[in-house]
Amino acid sequence: MLKNKWYLICASKDLKNEIKSLKILGEDIILYRAENGEAVALEDRCCHRNVKLSLGYLDGNNVVCGYHGWEFDCKGECVLIPSQMPDTKIPPKAVIKKYTVKEFNKWVWIFVGDEERAKDVNPPNVPEMNEWDFTYKEHIFEADLEAAAESLIDPYHIKYTHKDSIKQLLGQIDEFPADFRINILEDGIDGKYYRANTANASEKMYFGTKPELEVYYRFYYPNVSRLEARFKDRTLLILEHFMQVDENRISMTQITLWKNIFGFFPPFGRWFMARKSDKIVSEDIALLRSQKGILDKNKDNLHEVSVKGDEVSLAFRKYWRRRLKEEE
Repeated sequence: MLKNKWYLICASKDLKNEIKSLKILGEDIILYRAENGEAVALEDRCCHRNVKLSLGYLDGNNVVCGYHGWEFDCKGECVLIPSQMPDTKIPPKAVIKKYTVKEFNKWVWIFVGDEERAKDVNPPNVPEMNEWDFTYKEHIFEADLEAAAESLIDPYHIKYTHKDSIKQLLGQIDEFPADFRINILEDGIDGKYYRANTANASEKMYFGTKPELEVYYRFYYPNVSRLEARFKDRTLLILEHFMQVDENRISMTQITLWKNIFGFFPPFGRWFMARKSDKIVSEDIALLRSQKGILDKNKDNLHEVSVKGDEVSLAFRKYWRRRLKEEE
């Protein structure tokens, strides 16, 4: 499990003064916004009788255990034990783990690992997350983390996996093999290729009639994949953030962002793109679950056959596995 990394949780605007429970890399965490505006992440465990603090409630800036009322502040320090005699000192070991939280580009990130290393690592800088309209949703399911992180930037799967959702809007690759222009970077890979504009007449009226669409892909190690399609004066950007939840499940948060597409009525744009994104993700999840089941059952007896068109996926895997090995 990839520790000492930043993991995206939610948009800053959606973090309220209420307890949000989550699991990252097998660690149970609670997250909330204190009344003073601070984003707080603590271990989801009361150190009194080891019950989940997420079963309790908030009292101002503090979280109160729902079992015996022990109260913990934003630092994870117990500040009140109702069953103690007045003027009795709180035991110094009455402390729970505090996680480092950062709000960056209007999104909330949690650092999981050695807190001393948090200052040396930054979340991926995607300026569009701070500037463009968006919709997003987290999905938790059984899948292989590497395969899931690869799926968004796989150029050829769009035509088949998403034939009922994206359909012809993102066009088709009509050169074989395509020129994917792959660049290996310090923090991932990126590249560009072209898709033939196969949109229908009404879509071309709105998105443009250029014969080719520019498509840019990017992977930010270790947990964000990016696919950007540029039309005439309009851009569609899809980000997918991945993290391991536990040994079998991953979390995939898909963020769909756009520029100059729904300027006439933003609420409709968010509603429409949320429905469309759900459909797209459900198509991916069905295949990734299927893949996980086959790999778990037969991994030692399977091999994969790859061809020239798999260049992007193979470059991603080579980079991903090298980085994992460097961290062992």
